[in-house]
Amino acid sequence: MRRESPASRSPASIGIHYVNGGLLDGTIDAQHPEALVYEPEANGNLKLSALEYIVFQAAWDPTHTEPPSLFGRQFDFTPSPNRFGIPAFYSLHAWIWKPNSAGLLQPWNPGASC
Repeated sequence: MRRESPASRSPASIGIHYVNGGLLDGTIDAQHPEALVYEPEANGNLKLSALEYIVFQAAWDPTHTEPPSLFGRQFDFTPSPNRFGIPAFYSLHAWIWKPNSAGLLQPWNPGASC
């Protein structure tokens, strides 16, 4: 069963994402997240806040019967069309460097500023 991402319903932040397109290969590797998530600081610098694992639905579904999961949690699903203008995808955030009152593996962080 797919869990649709609550991203469109939350007032919290998802940060600024930098995606390594070379890792968008249809696989999930805990050692190599597809994106790093940053939060802008008052001085204009960016501070690393989280990791994000991303896999496109079209690459994952043909060879799997269940959505991807890591760390005991199923990835969120974002259908297409979406606000990012990309194909449907599965994703999992890990707020390693920015405490998240919603939970370590939630897509949005109420404490983030962007």
